[in-house]
Amino acid sequence: MSLEILEKTEHNLKFIVDGISIEMANAIRRIIISEIPVMAVDEVIILKNDSPLYDEIISHRLGLLPLTTDLEVYKLPRECECGGYGCPLCQISLTCEVTNTSNTPLQIYSGDLNSNDPKIVPVNPKIPIVKIDKNDKVIIEAYGILGLAKDHVKWQAVSNIFYRFYPQIEFDDSKCAKCPDKCRISRLCPENLYDFSNKKSPVLVEDYWKLCTLCNSCQFECPEEAIKVYWKDNTFIFSIESDGVLPFGTIISKTFEIFLEKIEEFVESLEEVEIES
Repeated sequence: MSLEILEKTEHNLKFIVDGISIEMANAIRRIIISEIPVMAVDEVIILKNDSPLYDEIISHRLGLLPLTTDLEVYKLPRECECGGYGCPLCQISLTCEVTNTSNTPLQIYSGDLNSNDPKIVPVNPKIPIVKIDKNDKVIIEAYGILGLAKDHVKWQAVSNIFYRFYPQIEFDDSKCAKCPDKCRISRLCPENLYDFSNKKSPVLVEDYWKLCTLCNSCQFECPEEAIKVYWKDNTFIFSIESDGVLPFGTIISKTFEIFLEKIEEFVESLEEVEIES
């Protein structure tokens, strides 16, 4: 198996994986989207709420705040020595006490939450939570724990992830000389992968595989059957969008750690089963 990074920014990662089956590609996608533990608010205590929003709405907003996560320090509650009752190894606390002393409405943001661990804070300090009027006050205590997205979406490690086949196109432009329609495919391709600016014959753009969606419009509509569209076996292009709760390196390494654990668990289960011959 080989991996090639195509694009990497703060919140987006695109890479090519070669040498894996579609079953493994889908397993990687499912693990990333649902089984990587991340931190999120799970319990909220509203001590004072003068805002126009109900306590339940504020609690829901706090639960969906993306929080930076440290997997080296914190454990899932069910794996913690405290049994999940809440201790410094499996729980963090966030507090917010804001009083509006001005004569205009005041917006409370995620950055107004104070964490007992400076490493576990809202990813973006400018996420709106609630607005209060003059002389109003809000006092909140919130507690965050590690969890899995298969239990609740607030524990999802990424915003989105998908993979697609690696496109391949064979284009015999020598057949274009007799084409009665110059050039139909350059007009039909939704991604403009064929350049017909020279008005003699279309040219397939160099990095067509980055945009091709394998819609096969060019292959089906080419009057001279000069185009063949297919995909490269066991090669996939992954795209991941993150909200910043975990670095991409941690996400990938944790994915394969979980994958190997599942394989070992499956093998152990097979050894325990008596197979009838």
